[in-house]
Amino acid sequence: MMMKKVLFILLAACCILAAYDYSRPEEKFVVKTTAGEGDTLWRLVGSVMEREGDRRDIHEVIFYTRQISNIKGDLQVGDVVLIPIEVRK
Repeated sequence: MMMKKVLFILLAACCILAAYDYSRPEEKFVVKTTAGEGDTLWRLVGSVMEREGDRRDIHEVIFYTRQISNIKGDLQVGDVVLIPIEVRK
């Protein structure tokens, strides 16, 4: 009986924390960078996401980066890369 109460309290606390995190405002912006020698989308997007605090899946961000930057194949030196960032305040 005591274990059920503890589990219920933990579940309720998790739900409250998840609701709080979801209710925080989200800031969306685009970071513009230029590809250099040896750069890859994975490295560029990953470093910008880490620096800005974007916790989404990197595959999703690379997908949208390719779309808005109009990158069809491999990244070339001098390509302008637009990286969409989303962070909770």
